Amino acid sequence: MNCCECTYQKTLVLSLFEMFVNLQYNLIKCTCGFSFGSSKTENNYCTKCGSTSNLKVVERFEDADKLARAISFANIPSEISDELILKIKEKESKSKISKANNQNILGGLSILKKATDTDGNLTKSSLDKLLSEEGLIESSSEYLIGQAEVQGFLIRINENTWNWLS
Repeated sequence: MNCCECTYQKTLVLSLFEMFVNLQYNLIKCTCGFSFGSSKTENNYCTKCGSTSNLKVVERFEDADKLARAISFANIPSEISDELILKIKEKESKSKISKANNQNILGGLSILKKATDTDGNLTKSSLDKLLSEEGLIESSSEYLIGQAEVQGFLIRINENTWNWLS
């Protein structure tokens, strides 16, 4: 391969790389009222009516998932859009809270497991010591143990000792 071919190949590869990295997704609205997405800025056509004229780019996205969501919202009938969008946002908010709680519970379980002795006993004092060593001062041993009891992971043996059920 001579020098010119090598330079041309590098330029071509870089151009393709830049094209994929800088790819933008467009939310396009047709005069028929239908919205759709495209990564092209020209030569688009409405996927509902087939029109190629009077298409308007409404918004640009760098993420295909965000574009898909915007298309869904744009094509909701106006009679139900406000109510439906509110319900979707409420559900997403609850889902995020649930996911965060599950991560906190699983993180708390790993701390509880670390504080358990070789006989399988967990004491409040061993958990308090571990929480202090780990710098988790915002976590309460009572809260973590209580949550594990409610979830059915621990059973109380006496006032300050618990055993694992699973």
